Amino acid sequence: MLYAADWLTFRQLTVSGFFRGTGYGLLGVGFALILGVTGRFHFAYGFTYTLAVYLAFTFTFRLDWPFWPSAVLAVVVTGLFGAGLERTVYRPLANNAGPTALLAVFVAALGLGIAGENVIRLFWGSETQAYYGPTRKGYTWWDSTFLNFDVWQAASGVAIVVVLTLMLRYTSLGRRIKATRSNPDLARTIGIDADRTYVICFFLGTICAGVSAIWYGLKFTVAPDIGSSPVIYAFVIAFLAGTASSPIRVFITGIVVTMVEQYSSMWLSVRWTQTAVFVILVGYLSVLAIKSSAFRARFRRPSLSRA
Repeated sequence: MLYAADWLTFRQLTVSGFFRGTGYGLLGVGFALILGVTGRFHFAYGFTYTLAVYLAFTFTFRLDWPFWPSAVLAVVVTGLFGAGLERTVYRPLANNAGPTALLAVFVAALGLGIAGENVIRLFWGSETQAYYGPTRKGYTWWDSTFLNFDVWQAASGVAIVVVLTLMLRYTSLGRRIKATRSNPDLARTIGIDADRTYVICFFLGTICAGVSAIWYGLKFTVAPDIGSSPVIYAFVIAFLAGTASSPIRVFITGIVVTMVEQYSSMWLSVRWTQTAVFVILVGYLSVLAIKSSAFRARFRRPSLSRA
């Protein structure tokens, strides 16, 4: 039974977890789209997340452009950068590595993530930057406080997820993406340019990361390492939801995972709350392994008895 103080804390964690979850859910949608269609473990995703908010920061404060054009341009440029990584780095590696393509791309992505963070430190410095945009406004609902940025983050996340879902279901591009995800080689035989589809998925997935990064930068601060934690969340959310799942399912999974993390802070120290996310992932993978073992054992026994 929750006491009054605990109940107030629970309400605040619920509201905070929901809004924060929309950001991580959008990250998961982008990561799942990239991994599910291309098969690339794009761990430089965190670097593109960081790059988006630093570009927006530069356009706004160094070039003195208005916030909204700066934010939109930063997200688009980052999306093009993500597509360029697939075109110029991942694809040549995968084509030349043969059977070890998956490992080669994975190692390259890790290297890009580390190098990218250092490049950001080189150009923008290692110190934390304050990123300002529209006027910050606070609201109270259900005895909980939140910002206008939280509302905009949730609204933009929902809008992007709905657009992606409709695109995948009703457009020719969506059908090409789903066909490539199911079987790239077969898709090529029926005239689908799988390589071009990969580039498009990297562009769309990186757009998701960029939008999430802009709202994070406005609510908190900007630092070269802000992408290290979100990429882990994106990975966990994508695997829990399923990389072939609809964007809506991945988005909702991100909200649920984040709320579980928020609730765990009622019993755990804040620095240990991320552990709850990994416990969920390990538990989920363990259940899958047990189910798989039981399934194989069920079909193995008849063959042994016949022998």
